[in-house]
Amino acid sequence: MKHLGFVLLMLCSLQSIAQTFKPSPAPMGGYAVIKGHVTNPAQRFWELVLNGFLDQKLAAIPIDANGNFSKTVKVEGDAMEMLIIPTRRTLSVMSKDTITMTWDDQRAPQTFTIAANNRFRNSSLRMQNQLDSAFFEPYQNLQASVYNNQLTDVEKFTAINNLYNREIEMLSKDDVLWGYENIGVDVYFKYALLMHRRTLLPGYNLQINKPNANTPKLFILNTRWPYATESESWFRSSNSYRNFLYDYVRFSTPIKVTMIDGTPEQAKLKTAPSHNNLPLKTYQAGMNVLSINEIRDWYGTRIVMDNFTSQDFNQSTGVYNDFITKVKNPRYADTLKQFYQNMKRLKPGMPAPGFTLKDKNGRMVSLSQFKGKTVYIDFWGVNCGPCLYDIKNSIPALHEKYKDKNVVFLNICVDSDERTWQNSLKELNLHGTNLVATGWTQHPAVKAYNITGIPHYVLIDANGNIVNNNSPGPSMGPQLYNELDKLVR
Repeated sequence: MKHLGFVLLMLCSLQSIAQTFKPSPAPMGGYAVIKGHVTNPAQRFWELVLNGFLDQKLAAIPIDANGNFSKTVKVEGDAMEMLIIPTRRTLSVMSKDTITMTWDDQRAPQTFTIAANNRFRNSSLRMQNQLDSAFFEPYQNLQASVYNNQLTDVEKFTAINNLYNREIEMLSKDDVLWGYENIGVDVYFKYALLMHRRTLLPGYNLQINKPNANTPKLFILNTRWPYATESESWFRSSNSYRNFLYDYVRFSTPIKVTMIDGTPEQAKLKTAPSHNNLPLKTYQAGMNVLSINEIRDWYGTRIVMDNFTSQDFNQSTGVYNDFITKVKNPRYADTLKQFYQNMKRLKPGMPAPGFTLKDKNGRMVSLSQFKGKTVYIDFWGVNCGPCLYDIKNSIPALHEKYKDKNVVFLNICVDSDERTWQNSLKELNLHGTNLVATGWTQHPAVKAYNITGIPHYVLIDANGNIVNNNSPGPSMGPQLYNELDKLVR
């Protein structure tokens, strides 16, 4: 029997119907200080990933001769998610935080400690650390298991809901303190996203099997339809919520509740027109169902940026031209205008941006060396599941089909250090010209092609001009072969 939506407490009241285009202030933000000490540092810096509203920022934190470090970072919104790469911890950072961390590089995950500058943030960060330590691997295993198509929907839901219950139980086993509500939001939407991607919503809904005295103190659990709620406070404080909302809304999934400063209002249920034009369809879906200006502007900006990195250039330009006249927040408008100016350089027919990268033998290889040949670039990563799937299952056939043609296959690894990359090449037996661009989104070649997600494929003609900056991948056989055949005849 399908589990319908659960609530511990019903919404106290549903107020007047939400107005479209609600005014809201610009996102809050500020700065935080991250400091601490590394014992036995393997190198003179460590890396931190900050998940912003529109992108990820990789920061290298220098370590001095005594093993100490200190860095001021810019915080977007009320809280910003950070991934501390050496320790594999995902935690939040808030404006005006002073966070102190320590670890031994030889056993980073096991020796990691964290503390903040006040007791409430201290408790919140330590709880986040406990949850991340306890549930990182179980969640990864859960993701793999629920993508097994042999499982029934009931079995998938039960597995997701059980692990969710274990995490909420740890969060609420002691007194729920200030800041724990934000953690509850993060936890809920982490599992809700998995539910959504396995098409389990709305037929199934996350529910608490055995609530304790503290669980009602987590407001997220008292909301009637958390997954169908547009909330400005959740938006500003939770990267998990933003990721879920973006994925949930793109295909006209309705919003049922709108919350302004925590006050719930019933939303107008609306659906967007159906289009074969995917960029327009996903754009109009958000414009039609989102009511809070700040969230609409964020969604529109993000969908335009994603369209340009994954969809037809001309269709994406049409969406940009419409949205740029409607965006109200200057921050998003300025970001989008600058982004579009950069993307115009990648329009079909424009000269492909040049680069020079190291190959597996240590030689420097430039794109200009391949003038006169068709070039197919595969931006990939050693930690990217879809990339590895293509490499193992689709790329050998592609290379075999065009081995006697005037085609060069450039494989550019973007997410790894050179040693790990070299070891991966030995295991994968990846043919073609193998190059490395360390530093991910900070590398000039990655920036030049606006690569924000992998795998990403680019097709360049013999004159050195871009044919398709979002070329079909190897797994899309006939579509890719059609593009290549036109160039090598």
